[in-house]
Order: sequence, then structure tokens, then C-alpha cells
Amino acid sequence: MKTKPGRDSLAVALDAINDRWSLHIVRAVAFGASRYTDILRDVGAPRDVLSARLQKLTESGILQPHSPEKGRMAGYELTQKGRDLGQVILVLKRWGDTYREDTVPRVDFIHEVCGEVFVAEVHCQACGRPIRSGEFSVDGAC
Repeated sequence: MKTKPGRDSLAVALDAINDRWSLHIVRAVAFGASRYTDILRDVGAPRDVLSARLQKLTESGILQPHSPEKGRMAGYELTQKGRDLGQVILVLKRWGDTYREDTVPRVDFIHEVCGEVFVAEVHCQACGRPIRSGEFSVDGAC
């Protein structure tokens, strides 16, 4: 009989974004929305839900509030932890590109260093080869 895996680093990561709206909020902020009203418009979550998720993402260190400055309204911005979550979103985008319906448009990201369309690829840090399903096993105290 299999038992439920214990708490590990993957569980911590999943807990940070385990609701319907968190990744949508991170995406909206990454695309330039910073004020509450901009995030609300881009995400479409109910106001009470958005407020709760913004608080959760702030408490978990993914977002941070920023004070008004010259030419900039008060709002939210991604922390380094939040920007690093962007790598996960890029891998999810690739999955979405693969399995989207034909009527759903693609959004391409241009790698500013080389000018080409960026496609996220997960590689093994040791050998450099791309990782495919079924090519790895779990080693840890699950």
C-alpha cells in the first residue's frame, strides 16, 4: 500500500502556488501590471480572492509592495523569488503551447540576448541532456 508522500521541497513549491489565481497574478505582474486595479483587470479574480492571494504571495516572499515614487504609483512587484518562479511559468507555457486548442493564440517570448524566440527546455544539470517523462526516478525521504 502506498502512503502519502511527506513534506519535501516539491510540496513547499506546490503549496506556494496551489490555488487557481496565484500563477495568474505572478504572470500579470511579470507582464507589467503592478497596481491592484491593473492586476484585477488582467487576472479577473473576485476582489476578495485577489486581495487574499496578493497577501499570501507577499507573505510568502513572491511579491513585495512598492511605495509610490516619482512617476510610479504604489503597487506590487516581483521579488527575486517571484522572478525565479518565472522559469516555472515558462515551462508551463511550453506545455500550454503544445496542448492548447487551435483557436487559442500563442504568445512568443523573444530572448533579448540573441533575438530569437525562446522555448523553455528542462535539462539535466550533470549531462546537459533534455529531460523527458519517464527518464528519472525519485531519490529522497518522501
